[in-house]
Amino acid sequence: PPFSCHPHLFLHLDEAASSWDGPSALSPEWVDCIQASDMCNQNPYCSSRYRVMRQCLVGKEKEAMLDNNRECQAALEVLLVSPLYDCRCKRGMKKELQCLQNYWTIHMGLTEGGDMDDSSPYEPVAPNRHPDAFRLASISSGNTAPKGFHCPDAERNCNPCLDAAKACNLNNSCKRQRSSYIATCSKEDPNKGETCSKKRCHKALRMFLDRVPTEYSHRLLFCPCQTEGCAERRRQTIVPDCSYKDKEKPNCLELRRVCRQDSLCRSRLADYLVNCWMTPHAVSTCPNQDNHQACLASYARLIGTEMTPNYVDSSFSNWTISPWCTCKGSGNQEEECMNFLRYFTDNTCLRNAIQAFGYGIDNMQNKSVSVPGTSAMTKTGWDWTTGTSEPPFVAIPKVIGLH
Repeated sequence: PPFSCHPHLFLHLDEAASSWDGPSALSPEWVDCIQASDMCNQNPYCSSRYRVMRQCLVGKEKEAMLDNNRECQAALEVLLVSPLYDCRCKRGMKKELQCLQNYWTIHMGLTEGGDMDDSSPYEPVAPNRHPDAFRLASISSGNTAPKGFHCPDAERNCNPCLDAAKACNLNNSCKRQRSSYIATCSKEDPNKGETCSKKRCHKALRMFLDRVPTEYSHRLLFCPCQTEGCAERRRQTIVPDCSYKDKEKPNCLELRRVCRQDSLCRSRLADYLVNCWMTPHAVSTCPNQDNHQACLASYARLIGTEMTPNYVDSSFSNWTISPWCTCKGSGNQEEECMNFLRYFTDNTCLRNAIQAFGYGIDNMQNKSVSVPGTSAMTKTGWDWTTGTSEPPFVAIPKVIGLH
Protein backbone atom coordinates (compact mmCIF):
# COMPACT_ATOMS: atom_id res chain seq x y z
CA PRO A 1 0.00 0.00 0.00
CA PRO A 2 1.25 3.53 -0.78
CA PHE A 3 1.32 4.64 2.84
CA SER A 4 3.54 4.00 5.83
CA CYS A 5 1.93 2.18 8.72
CA HIS A 6 1.84 3.95 12.05
CA PRO A 7 2.34 1.48 14.93
CA HIS A 8 -0.34 3.07 17.13
CA LEU A 9 -2.98 2.27 14.50
CA PHE A 10 -2.59 -1.43 15.16
CA LEU A 11 -3.83 -1.04 18.74
CA HIS A 12 -7.31 -0.74 17.29
CA LEU A 13 -7.05 -3.55 14.77
CA ASP A 14 -7.73 -6.43 17.16
CA GLU A 15 -10.73 -4.59 18.50
CA ALA A 16 -12.02 -4.03 14.95
CA ALA A 17 -11.26 -7.50 13.65
CA SER A 18 -12.94 -9.23 16.57
CA SER A 19 -16.15 -7.27 16.17
CA TRP A 20 -17.30 -8.56 12.77
CA ASP A 21 -20.30 -10.85 12.70
CA GLY A 22 -19.47 -12.09 9.21
CA PRO A 23 -16.37 -13.35 7.42
CA SER A 24 -13.28 -11.18 7.87
CA ALA A 25 -10.27 -10.67 5.67
CA LEU A 26 -8.65 -13.50 7.61
CA SER A 27 -11.27 -15.94 6.33
CA PRO A 28 -11.06 -17.49 2.85
CA GLU A 29 -14.72 -16.67 2.22
CA TRP A 30 -15.89 -13.43 0.70
CA VAL A 31 -19.20 -11.63 0.40
CA ASP A 32 -20.46 -9.33 -2.32
CA CYS A 33 -19.48 -5.71 -1.77
CA ILE A 34 -23.06 -4.53 -1.23
CA GLN A 35 -23.50 -7.06 1.61
CA ALA A 36 -20.06 -6.11 2.94
CA SER A 37 -20.98 -2.44 2.92
CA ASP A 38 -24.21 -3.21 4.81
CA MET A 39 -22.26 -5.24 7.38
CA CYS A 40 -19.82 -2.36 7.79
CA ASN A 41 -22.62 0.17 8.23
CA GLN A 42 -24.10 -1.93 11.03
CA ASN A 43 -20.81 -1.73 12.89
CA PRO A 44 -20.24 1.77 14.34
CA TYR A 45 -16.47 1.34 14.33
CA CYS A 46 -16.40 0.41 10.64
CA SER A 47 -19.09 2.78 9.39
CA SER A 48 -17.32 5.88 10.74
CA ARG A 49 -14.05 4.82 9.07
CA TYR A 50 -15.86 3.96 5.83
CA ARG A 51 -17.30 7.49 5.72
CA VAL A 52 -13.82 8.92 6.28
CA MET A 53 -12.40 6.74 3.51
CA ARG A 54 -15.01 7.91 1.02
CA GLN A 55 -14.08 11.51 1.85
CA CYS A 56 -10.40 10.71 1.35
CA LEU A 57 -11.07 9.54 -2.19
CA VAL A 58 -13.04 12.61 -3.29
CA GLY A 59 -11.41 15.23 -5.48
CA LYS A 60 -8.00 15.68 -7.04
CA GLU A 61 -6.10 15.58 -3.77
CA LYS A 62 -6.74 11.90 -3.13
CA GLU A 63 -3.12 10.77 -3.62
CA ALA A 64 -1.88 13.36 -1.13
CA MET A 65 -4.71 12.51 1.25
CA LEU A 66 -3.88 8.81 1.18
CA ASP A 67 -0.15 9.39 1.54
CA ASN A 68 -0.08 12.10 4.17
CA ASN A 69 -3.38 12.30 5.99
CA ARG A 70 -3.26 10.27 9.18
CA GLU A 71 -7.03 10.03 9.41
CA CYS A 72 -7.19 8.50 5.90
CA GLN A 73 -4.44 6.05 6.81
CA ALA A 74 -6.20 5.09 10.02
CA ALA A 75 -9.47 4.52 8.15
CA LEU A 76 -7.76 2.32 5.57
CA GLU A 77 -6.02 0.27 8.26
CA VAL A 78 -9.36 -0.53 9.91
CA LEU A 79 -11.10 -1.31 6.63
CA LEU A 80 -8.35 -3.78 5.70
CA VAL A 81 -9.65 -6.16 8.38
CA SER A 82 -13.32 -5.61 7.52
CA PRO A 83 -15.45 -7.77 5.16
CA LEU A 84 -15.09 -4.94 2.61
CA TYR A 85 -11.45 -5.76 1.96
CA ASP A 86 -12.15 -9.17 0.47
CA CYS A 87 -15.54 -8.47 -1.09
CA ARG A 88 -16.25 -9.16 -4.76
CA CYS A 89 -19.06 -8.53 -7.27
CA LYS A 90 -21.05 -10.87 -9.50
CA ARG A 91 -20.97 -10.10 -13.21
CA GLY A 92 -24.33 -8.75 -14.31
CA MET A 93 -25.72 -8.57 -10.77
CA LYS A 94 -28.62 -6.18 -10.20
CA LYS A 95 -26.66 -3.43 -8.45
CA GLU A 96 -23.39 -4.12 -10.25
CA LEU A 97 -22.27 -0.48 -10.44
CA GLN A 98 -22.99 0.17 -6.75
CA CYS A 99 -21.13 -3.02 -5.83
CA LEU A 100 -18.10 -1.98 -7.91
CA GLN A 101 -18.09 1.51 -6.38
CA ASN A 102 -18.01 -0.05 -2.91
CA TYR A 103 -15.08 -2.25 -3.98
CA TRP A 104 -13.04 0.68 -5.27
CA THR A 105 -13.62 2.73 -2.13
CA ILE A 106 -11.16 0.35 -0.49
CA HIS A 107 -8.99 -0.76 -3.37
CA MET A 108 -8.31 2.65 -4.88
CA GLY A 109 -6.64 3.44 -1.59
CA LEU A 110 -4.44 0.40 -2.06
CA THR A 111 -3.57 0.59 -5.76
CA GLU A 112 -3.36 4.31 -6.45
CA GLY A 113 0.44 4.04 -6.52
CA GLY A 114 0.73 1.33 -9.17
CA ASP A 115 -0.83 1.76 -12.56
CA MET A 116 -1.78 -1.65 -13.81
CA ASP A 117 -1.84 -3.85 -10.73
CA ASP A 118 -5.61 -3.74 -10.26
CA SER A 119 -7.04 -7.06 -9.24
CA SER A 120 -10.46 -7.86 -10.65
CA PRO A 121 -13.40 -6.88 -8.44
CA TYR A 122 -15.45 -9.72 -9.95
CA GLU A 123 -15.77 -13.17 -8.43
CA PRO A 124 -13.05 -15.56 -9.65
CA VAL A 125 -13.72 -17.78 -12.66
CA ALA A 126 -13.51 -21.54 -12.36
CA PRO A 127 -10.60 -23.16 -14.23
CA ASN A 128 -11.37 -24.77 -17.57
CA ARG A 129 -12.29 -28.42 -17.12
CA HIS A 130 -11.09 -29.42 -20.58
CA PRO A 131 -7.70 -27.75 -21.00
CA ASP A 132 -6.46 -30.36 -23.53
CA ALA A 133 -9.37 -29.72 -25.87
CA PHE A 134 -8.58 -26.03 -25.83
CA ARG A 135 -4.93 -26.52 -26.70
CA LEU A 136 -6.11 -28.01 -29.98
CA ALA A 137 -7.41 -24.57 -30.83
CA SER A 138 -3.85 -23.43 -31.42
CA ILE A 139 -3.49 -25.78 -34.38
CA SER A 140 -4.88 -23.25 -36.82
CA SER A 141 -1.92 -21.99 -38.78
CA GLY A 142 -0.81 -18.52 -37.80
CA ASN A 143 -3.53 -15.89 -38.01
CA THR A 144 -5.72 -17.52 -40.63
CA ALA A 145 -9.32 -18.40 -39.95
CA PRO A 146 -9.96 -21.94 -38.69
CA LYS A 147 -9.66 -24.57 -41.39
CA GLY A 148 -12.95 -26.09 -40.31
CA PHE A 149 -14.68 -23.05 -41.79
CA HIS A 150 -13.51 -23.14 -45.41
CA CYS A 151 -16.58 -22.48 -47.53
CA PRO A 152 -17.53 -25.15 -50.05
CA ASP A 153 -16.78 -24.03 -53.63
CA ALA A 154 -20.45 -24.22 -54.52
CA GLU A 155 -21.28 -21.63 -51.84
CA ARG A 156 -19.15 -18.64 -52.69
CA ASN A 157 -21.28 -16.37 -50.58
CA CYS A 158 -20.86 -18.37 -47.35
CA ASN A 159 -20.53 -15.82 -44.53
CA PRO A 160 -20.51 -17.00 -40.87
CA CYS A 161 -21.09 -13.40 -39.69
CA LEU A 162 -24.20 -13.11 -41.85
CA ASP A 163 -25.35 -16.48 -40.48
CA ALA A 164 -24.81 -15.12 -36.95
CA ALA A 165 -27.01 -12.10 -37.74
CA LYS A 166 -29.74 -14.39 -39.14
CA ALA A 167 -29.57 -16.57 -36.00
CA CYS A 168 -29.89 -13.44 -33.86
CA ASN A 169 -32.97 -12.34 -35.79
CA LEU A 170 -34.65 -15.67 -35.06
CA ASN A 171 -34.27 -15.07 -31.32
CA ASN A 172 -36.69 -12.47 -29.95
CA SER A 173 -34.41 -11.10 -27.23
CA CYS A 174 -31.38 -10.89 -29.53
CA LYS A 175 -33.35 -9.29 -32.36
CA ARG A 176 -34.95 -6.69 -30.08
CA GLN A 177 -31.74 -5.70 -28.28
CA ARG A 178 -29.68 -5.66 -31.47
CA SER A 179 -32.23 -3.48 -33.30
CA SER A 180 -32.23 -1.17 -30.29
CA TYR A 181 -28.47 -0.60 -30.19
CA ILE A 182 -28.16 -0.31 -33.98
CA ALA A 183 -30.89 2.36 -34.00
CA THR A 184 -29.31 4.24 -31.08
CA CYS A 185 -25.78 4.04 -32.51
CA SER A 186 -26.88 5.11 -36.01
CA LYS A 187 -28.88 8.22 -35.06
CA GLU A 188 -27.39 11.32 -36.61
CA ASP A 189 -28.48 14.33 -38.59
CA PRO A 190 -25.63 15.67 -40.77
CA ASN A 191 -27.77 18.70 -41.74
CA LYS A 192 -27.78 19.84 -38.11
CA GLY A 193 -24.15 18.85 -37.69
CA GLU A 194 -25.19 16.14 -35.24
CA THR A 195 -23.33 12.93 -34.80
CA CYS A 196 -24.59 10.01 -32.74
CA SER A 197 -24.41 10.06 -28.96
CA LYS A 198 -21.51 7.78 -28.02
CA LYS A 199 -22.73 7.66 -24.42
CA ARG A 200 -26.20 6.42 -25.37
CA CYS A 201 -24.71 4.03 -27.94
CA HIS A 202 -22.38 2.53 -25.28
CA LYS A 203 -25.27 2.10 -22.87
CA ALA A 204 -27.35 0.29 -25.53
CA LEU A 205 -24.40 -1.97 -26.40
CA ARG A 206 -23.84 -2.86 -22.74
CA MET A 207 -27.54 -3.69 -22.45
CA PHE A 208 -27.33 -5.94 -25.53
CA LEU A 209 -24.29 -7.82 -24.15
CA ASP A 210 -25.75 -8.07 -20.65
CA ARG A 211 -29.14 -9.38 -21.74
CA VAL A 212 -28.53 -11.52 -24.82
CA PRO A 213 -27.26 -15.10 -24.39
CA THR A 214 -23.60 -15.45 -25.40
CA GLU A 215 -24.45 -18.13 -27.95
CA TYR A 216 -25.90 -15.28 -30.04
CA SER A 217 -23.78 -12.27 -29.06
CA HIS A 218 -20.45 -14.12 -29.26
CA ARG A 219 -21.32 -15.50 -32.70
CA LEU A 220 -21.75 -11.92 -33.90
CA LEU A 221 -18.50 -10.70 -32.32
CA PHE A 222 -16.20 -13.64 -33.04
CA CYS A 223 -17.52 -15.22 -36.26
CA PRO A 224 -14.65 -16.77 -38.27
CA CYS A 225 -14.09 -15.12 -41.64
CA GLN A 226 -12.56 -16.19 -44.96
CA THR A 227 -13.41 -13.05 -46.92
CA GLU A 228 -13.08 -9.29 -46.51
CA GLY A 229 -16.85 -8.87 -46.80
CA CYS A 230 -17.35 -11.14 -43.81
CA ALA A 231 -14.57 -9.44 -41.81
CA GLU A 232 -16.01 -6.01 -42.56
CA ARG A 233 -19.43 -7.15 -41.35
CA ARG A 234 -17.76 -8.39 -38.15
CA ARG A 235 -15.97 -5.06 -37.70
CA GLN A 236 -19.28 -3.21 -38.18
CA THR A 237 -21.04 -5.34 -35.54
CA ILE A 238 -20.74 -2.64 -32.86
CA VAL A 239 -21.46 0.27 -35.29
CA PRO A 240 -17.85 1.54 -35.03
CA ASP A 241 -18.43 5.07 -36.30
CA CYS A 242 -20.36 5.75 -33.11
CA SER A 243 -19.26 3.24 -30.48
CA TYR A 244 -15.58 3.04 -31.40
CA LYS A 245 -14.15 5.87 -33.49
CA ASP A 246 -13.73 9.53 -32.59
CA LYS A 247 -12.46 12.62 -34.41
CA GLU A 248 -9.04 12.16 -32.85
CA LYS A 249 -7.27 9.14 -31.45
CA PRO A 250 -6.31 9.73 -27.81
CA ASN A 251 -3.03 8.44 -26.43
CA CYS A 252 -3.56 4.94 -25.02
CA LEU A 253 -2.26 5.94 -21.58
CA GLU A 254 -4.71 8.87 -21.52
CA LEU A 255 -7.53 6.49 -22.50
CA ARG A 256 -6.47 4.16 -19.70
CA ARG A 257 -6.46 7.07 -17.23
CA VAL A 258 -10.00 8.07 -18.26
CA CYS A 259 -11.14 4.43 -18.02
CA ARG A 260 -9.67 4.06 -14.53
CA GLN A 261 -11.69 7.04 -13.29
CA ASP A 262 -14.90 5.17 -14.04
CA SER A 263 -15.78 2.27 -11.71
CA LEU A 264 -17.36 0.18 -14.46
CA CYS A 265 -14.61 0.66 -17.06
CA ARG A 266 -11.85 0.19 -14.50
CA SER A 267 -13.45 -3.04 -13.25
CA ARG A 268 -13.99 -4.51 -16.68
CA LEU A 269 -10.47 -3.63 -17.82
CA ALA A 270 -9.05 -5.33 -14.72
CA ASP A 271 -11.26 -8.37 -15.36
CA TYR A 272 -10.13 -8.54 -19.00
CA LEU A 273 -6.47 -8.57 -17.94
CA VAL A 274 -7.11 -11.21 -15.26
CA ASN A 275 -8.89 -13.50 -17.74
CA CYS A 276 -7.03 -12.77 -21.00
CA TRP A 277 -3.41 -11.93 -20.29
CA MET A 278 -0.56 -14.38 -19.74
CA THR A 279 3.15 -13.64 -19.70
CA PRO A 280 4.67 -14.73 -23.03
CA HIS A 281 6.61 -17.66 -21.50
CA ALA A 282 3.71 -19.31 -19.66
CA VAL A 283 2.87 -22.95 -20.41
CA SER A 284 -0.81 -22.34 -21.26
CA THR A 285 -1.93 -19.37 -23.33
CA CYS A 286 -4.93 -18.32 -21.20
CA PRO A 287 -5.42 -18.02 -17.42
CA ASN A 288 -7.47 -20.60 -15.49
CA GLN A 289 -6.11 -23.55 -17.48
CA ASP A 290 -6.86 -22.05 -20.87
CA ASN A 291 -10.37 -20.88 -20.03
CA HIS A 292 -11.14 -19.28 -23.39
CA GLN A 293 -14.79 -18.61 -22.61
CA ALA A 294 -13.80 -16.48 -19.62
CA CYS A 295 -11.50 -14.41 -21.84
CA LEU A 296 -14.14 -13.87 -24.55
CA ALA A 297 -16.77 -12.92 -21.98
CA SER A 298 -14.52 -10.35 -20.27
CA TYR A 299 -13.48 -8.97 -23.68
CA ALA A 300 -17.15 -8.60 -24.69
CA ARG A 301 -17.89 -6.79 -21.41
CA LEU A 302 -15.36 -4.09 -22.33
CA ILE A 303 -17.56 -3.15 -25.28
CA GLY A 304 -19.68 -0.16 -24.29
CA THR A 305 -17.02 1.32 -21.98
CA GLU A 306 -14.40 4.00 -22.75
CA MET A 307 -12.02 1.11 -23.48
CA THR A 308 -14.28 -0.39 -26.19
CA PRO A 309 -12.12 -2.64 -28.40
CA ASN A 310 -12.78 -3.62 -32.01
CA TYR A 311 -11.16 -5.08 -35.14
CA VAL A 312 -9.14 -2.23 -36.65
CA ASP A 313 -9.81 -3.13 -40.31
CA SER A 314 -11.51 -5.67 -42.56
CA SER A 315 -8.56 -8.05 -42.82
CA PHE A 316 -9.74 -11.65 -42.39
CA SER A 317 -6.37 -13.42 -42.32
CA ASN A 318 -4.25 -11.10 -40.18
CA TRP A 319 -6.75 -9.29 -37.99
CA THR A 320 -5.81 -6.94 -35.17
CA ILE A 321 -7.93 -5.90 -32.21
CA SER A 322 -7.36 -2.62 -30.41
CA PRO A 323 -9.13 0.11 -28.44
CA TRP A 324 -9.39 3.45 -30.29
CA CYS A 325 -6.04 4.92 -29.25
CA THR A 326 -2.45 5.44 -30.36
CA CYS A 327 1.01 5.53 -28.80
CA LYS A 328 2.30 8.26 -31.14
CA GLY A 329 3.64 11.24 -29.26
CA SER A 330 4.07 9.32 -26.00
CA GLY A 331 7.52 10.80 -25.39
CA ASN A 332 9.36 9.03 -22.60
CA GLN A 333 6.25 6.94 -21.84
CA GLU A 334 6.27 5.25 -25.23
CA GLU A 335 7.39 1.87 -23.88
CA GLU A 336 4.72 1.87 -21.17
CA CYS A 337 2.11 2.86 -23.76
CA MET A 338 3.16 0.11 -26.19
CA ASN A 339 3.12 -2.48 -23.40
CA PHE A 340 -0.44 -1.49 -22.55
CA LEU A 341 -1.57 -1.56 -26.18
CA ARG A 342 -0.13 -5.09 -26.56
CA TYR A 343 -2.72 -6.35 -24.06
CA PHE A 344 -5.05 -6.08 -27.08
CA THR A 345 -2.98 -6.12 -30.27
CA ASP A 346 -0.58 -8.90 -29.29
CA ASN A 347 -2.61 -11.08 -26.95
CA THR A 348 -2.11 -14.79 -27.64
CA CYS A 349 -4.90 -15.78 -25.26
CA LEU A 350 -7.47 -13.53 -26.94
CA ARG A 351 -6.36 -14.67 -30.40
CA ASN A 352 -6.54 -18.35 -29.45
CA ALA A 353 -9.88 -17.87 -27.72
CA ILE A 354 -11.35 -16.35 -30.90
CA GLN A 355 -9.79 -19.14 -33.01
CA ALA A 356 -11.22 -21.75 -30.63
CA PHE A 357 -14.63 -20.12 -30.95
CA GLY A 358 -14.33 -20.55 -34.72
CA TYR A 359 -13.67 -24.25 -34.30
CA GLY A 360 -16.59 -24.64 -31.95
CA ILE A 361 -14.23 -26.15 -29.38
CA ASP A 362 -15.21 -23.72 -26.66
CA ASN A 363 -18.70 -25.18 -26.53
CA MET A 364 -17.26 -28.40 -25.13
CA GLN A 365 -16.48 -26.68 -21.91
CA ASN A 366 -18.89 -27.15 -19.05
CA LYS A 367 -20.56 -23.93 -18.04
CA SER A 368 -18.19 -21.84 -15.97
CA VAL A 369 -19.36 -21.57 -12.41
CA SER A 370 -17.87 -19.66 -9.54
CA VAL A 371 -15.06 -21.24 -7.59
CA PRO A 372 -16.32 -23.70 -4.94
CA GLY A 373 -16.04 -22.62 -1.36
CA THR A 374 -17.11 -19.04 -1.92
CA SER A 375 -19.75 -17.39 0.20
CA ALA A 376 -23.47 -18.03 0.42
CA MET A 377 -24.12 -15.50 -2.30
CA THR A 378 -22.82 -17.92 -4.96
CA LYS A 379 -24.74 -21.06 -3.99
CA THR A 380 -26.16 -21.47 -7.46
CA GLY A 381 -22.97 -20.53 -9.25
CA TRP A 382 -22.75 -18.07 -12.11
CA ASP A 383 -22.47 -19.19 -15.70
CA TRP A 384 -21.36 -17.42 -18.84
CA THR A 385 -24.37 -18.45 -20.90
CA THR A 386 -27.03 -16.86 -18.68
CA GLY A 387 -28.88 -20.11 -18.35
CA THR A 388 -29.50 -20.91 -21.99
CA SER A 389 -28.80 -24.29 -23.49
CA GLU A 390 -25.45 -24.56 -25.21
CA PRO A 391 -25.13 -25.21 -28.94
CA PRO A 392 -23.94 -28.67 -29.97
CA PHE A 393 -20.20 -29.04 -29.76
CA VAL A 394 -17.62 -30.35 -32.17
CA ALA A 395 -16.35 -33.78 -31.18
CA ILE A 396 -12.64 -34.03 -30.42
CA PRO A 397 -11.72 -36.59 -33.12
CA LYS A 398 -13.07 -34.22 -35.75
CA VAL A 399 -10.91 -31.41 -34.37
CA ILE A 400 -7.75 -33.51 -34.40
CA GLY A 401 -8.49 -34.30 -38.02
CA LEU A 402 -8.27 -30.60 -38.87
CA HIS A 403 -4.48 -30.83 -39.12
